[in-house]
Amino acid sequence: MAGRKWMIGITAALALATSAAAALATGEVTVEGNRFYRDGKPWVAEGVVLVGMVAPEATLADKPAYASARERYGPKLLDAIIDYGADAVRIAVSQSGLDPQSPIHDPGYRDEVLDAVAQARAKGLAVLLLMQWQGATGLRGTGMPTDTTRRAWAELIGPLSKDRGVLLELFNEPTLKDRTPENWAIWQADMQSLIDQVRASGAQNVVLVDGLRGGHYLGGSPPLHDPTGQLGYAVHPFLVAVNKTRRQWDENFGDFARDHPVMGTSFNARSANGYCRKTFPQEVDKLLKYLNQRHIGLFIWAFDLPGVRRANGTLSSYDDFSCDPKSGGGAGEAVHEYFLAH
Repeated sequence: MAGRKWMIGITAALALATSAAAALATGEVTVEGNRFYRDGKPWVAEGVVLVGMVAPEATLADKPAYASARERYGPKLLDAIIDYGADAVRIAVSQSGLDPQSPIHDPGYRDEVLDAVAQARAKGLAVLLLMQWQGATGLRGTGMPTDTTRRAWAELIGPLSKDRGVLLELFNEPTLKDRTPENWAIWQADMQSLIDQVRASGAQNVVLVDGLRGGHYLGGSPPLHDPTGQLGYAVHPFLVAVNKTRRQWDENFGDFARDHPVMGTSFNARSANGYCRKTFPQEVDKLLKYLNQRHIGLFIWAFDLPGVRRANGTLSSYDDFSCDPKSGGGAGEAVHEYFLAH
């Protein structure tokens, strides 16, 4: 989609999403106990991460991969996602691009985001909208929620509250690392303030909060309060050193998921990262089985960048896997097969 040229008009798009939902099912996502439900039935999300809307177009001049991802957003991409076996998309958006007080604020960006959501909903996909602060957003944040985060959500909550097929992941990957009482207290206050903001607006959408250490730690977190009972939690089960064994999974998020609804909202295990291991194929197989046993949904990163798919369009795989970054190995095929099997 070339800037605003791709827009079909936010009013028309929202009407299209509404009619599609009525024809298929409402796609309403709710929380009850430690499980997510969709249209009243237990739901374990199977999704992909999309980064093409992670920043206003003007900020992507020096990020050609993200600019290309933005260009490709539309029905063809969404159909490919459905063919992949996914029933949900996680769309990353820029807190600075949405914040009216930010130097990179783009008044049209909000409508572009809402239109992207509407197009996905019109295809019957659940949407997890993620508030992002990291480098690709055009203006890097501090790693924890700020007034910029709150102003950005204020721009979106009203329109999104009309569709409970949209979930709100309130802040991506908090950077506080260690599970200390001090860090948990900061996390608790910051996440509670965002929950309070959403509920004060009257929105009933499911909200998700990420744990410490970039979303790796949920175990040991202090309680959060949601008057609607529609609170879930997000974990990013990347196989880094602190998160590569079953014992670590139990401690980090698995035991927590026995009593709380948890989604794995970002994951891949690729050749092209700094902690690649030749054992990734075996480790990913174990992780997928573990997530299935715990009823933890999964979103794979990133369908519109090389990650799930190679540059030539084929799924990344573990065939003849190596840690050579040029090999294009990754979990794309393994997760595709997992989605189709479940």
